[in-house]
Amino acid sequence: MGFVGFQKWEARHDAVFALKTRFVDVLKVLTQIVLTSSKTNEKNLAVGLKKQIENREFVLILCLWEPILRALRGISKPLQNVNITLDQASNMLRNAVQTTQKLRNSFEDILKNANELCLKWGISTSFFNKRNIFAKKHYDELDGDYRLNVTEENFKVNIFLPTIDTVLSQLISRFEGTHDVADSFGFLTPTTLLKLNDSDIIKSSYDFVLKYENDITSDFARQLIALKTVIINSEIKTIKDLAQFIISNSLPSSFPDILSACIIFMCIPVTVASAERSFSKLKLIKNYLRNTCNQDRLSSLAVLNIEREQTINIAIEKIINDFANAKSRRKNFLI
Repeated sequence: MGFVGFQKWEARHDAVFALKTRFVDVLKVLTQIVLTSSKTNEKNLAVGLKKQIENREFVLILCLWEPILRALRGISKPLQNVNITLDQASNMLRNAVQTTQKLRNSFEDILKNANELCLKWGISTSFFNKRNIFAKKHYDELDGDYRLNVTEENFKVNIFLPTIDTVLSQLISRFEGTHDVADSFGFLTPTTLLKLNDSDIIKSSYDFVLKYENDITSDFARQLIALKTVIINSEIKTIKDLAQFIISNSLPSSFPDILSACIIFMCIPVTVASAERSFSKLKLIKNYLRNTCNQDRLSSLAVLNIEREQTINIAIEKIINDFANAKSRRKNFLI
């Protein structure tokens, strides 16, 4: 058990998976600390953690989040790969959505796993029943304050289903644009292109040219139809392979628009650095690759380097002199 980064889904799954697989061992360690520790704060902390963990609801939530985070972990690390393409990322995200949708119908399996984990430590497999509070009603009022009597059904309706639905809605809404862009390039995939007839190619290429009219010409459809006869016996399967095939066989002059479309596709980022901490080198530079340079100075130097085309035209000596004159504290004394 260790610190979990806020943006590292892989670390979140590792922490939850470790607690689930070593659940009994963690409780044994906490029990040992409670019985043998001479430090009051350490003992009180262990008592509090042990009380929270020895609860069937906690075990159920643990067994619920582990498969959810497992599905997210399966796409988090591949999305950080520099060689991944947009269509591959889109397929992985769709697989994650399908996996999460299957979890929505697996409440009984999760309940069974939680009960088995509870029995290993002797935790009761029944929920703690709270006394229901009913508001006083008049004879003409409906029974509107009904509470679920079955606690498992209560957990399913109030915790299990909302959690799954929230994850699903976020996976679908956040990456809707990714799927739309990937689908717009779908006909360019060699395996798909070979299955399309000429009319479908013309329609798809026409819609594509409307989106990228500044980069792709109206000759795009003719080039695609001609390309089919060239790659019909080849083993290329991806758009990246198609671009390499055109370049290696000296065909850019014959299929310029297709090569441009491939380059556009490969230049579209799968994700952004602001959302993935592993892509950002700024943290690495600011924390590990410096010794005495403070953060403000380092940030200013980074800006100067990024905008070096403007920096080389700046008269540094003049700026230093102007700054020195503006900040001068000299005073002329009269004798």
